[in-house]
Amino acid sequence: MDEARYWLAFSLSPQVGSSRIQQLITYFGSLEAAWKATLTEWLEAGLPQSVAHDLRRHRDSLDMVAEWKKIMKAGAHIITLADDSYPTLLRKISNPPAVLYVRGELLQEDDLALAVVGTRRATHYGKDAARYLARELAANGVTIISGLAQGIDSAAHEGALEGQGRTVAIFGSGIDQVYPREHQPLAERIVQRGALVSELPIGTPPQALNFPRRNRIMSGMALGVLVVEAPAKSGALITVESALEQGRDVFAVPHSIFNAAGSGTNQLIQEGAKLVMGPQDILSELQISYQQNETERRTQEVVPESPLEAALLAELSSEPRHVDDLIRQLGLSSAEVLAALAILELKGLAQMTGHMQYCRANPL
Repeated sequence: MDEARYWLAFSLSPQVGSSRIQQLITYFGSLEAAWKATLTEWLEAGLPQSVAHDLRRHRDSLDMVAEWKKIMKAGAHIITLADDSYPTLLRKISNPPAVLYVRGELLQEDDLALAVVGTRRATHYGKDAARYLARELAANGVTIISGLAQGIDSAAHEGALEGQGRTVAIFGSGIDQVYPREHQPLAERIVQRGALVSELPIGTPPQALNFPRRNRIMSGMALGVLVVEAPAKSGALITVESALEQGRDVFAVPHSIFNAAGSGTNQLIQEGAKLVMGPQDILSELQISYQQNETERRTQEVVPESPLEAALLAELSSEPRHVDDLIRQLGLSSAEVLAALAILELKGLAQMTGHMQYCRANPL
């Protein structure tokens, strides 16, 4: 615990990353000795003069007891690069975080992980695909890593929880700053079946410059990255860049050529990403045999009970359809169609996606 405090102290200095911490350990033998060293000794250890002077100012102003209290108040703990519990794959990247703030628990089984990323402005197709794939992968022992954002990220976390598997959310803010705020209930559920993780100090607000750093952790903790839906210019593609630099596999879900929301994923496939049409495409790469998720079988047990319900369900897909279109297609009254849609919603087979628009619920 004492050495962990010094890892924390050094990590809170902006110019002292994991490589410089390792340099100090090599020179001084321990971080405690390095923390108590003089400015001259830091310079002799190889720190640049500007870094050494900044570190001295940082040491003089830091209240380590207060920092530990912040972590405890947030219900979190830290894992340092020196700990055996530090994620195995993340340790091997070129610039691993010196300290991880964690709520929940990281387990050894989380080494078998896949990062799932995509656009915040996801279509129903994209969210359905993310949820389905994450559910099936999690049910087969793959930890799902994502960023808790709206759209694809939250759908992936939800799918993993539905599959009774593990999921980890990586923050681009302090571990106490859930972003977006409306995902606080989802974050608490993730804590029960995985972990919330950040390398940023307690209280750090979500800022754009933090997210590329966050993305390298997402890919760094995983065996590969699955891009479910992303336009040509998307933050998800930054995660792909990190994955390629780290030697990770890249997977992508194909998208309609008429919808720009998936143009980035289609381009990734053109450039060599593995095309994913089902969970078995990923599991085979990870050398895991596919076991169909029990939750999917239970969903399939709920069936339409009338010819009208069956006809409506046959017309619905992941793409929203307006009620007027369904009425014209089936040649029925609006009252009949709306009543049947309401029953399908209650059964969990259909869902309203906008004003008078419906699609299948969990179409896969």
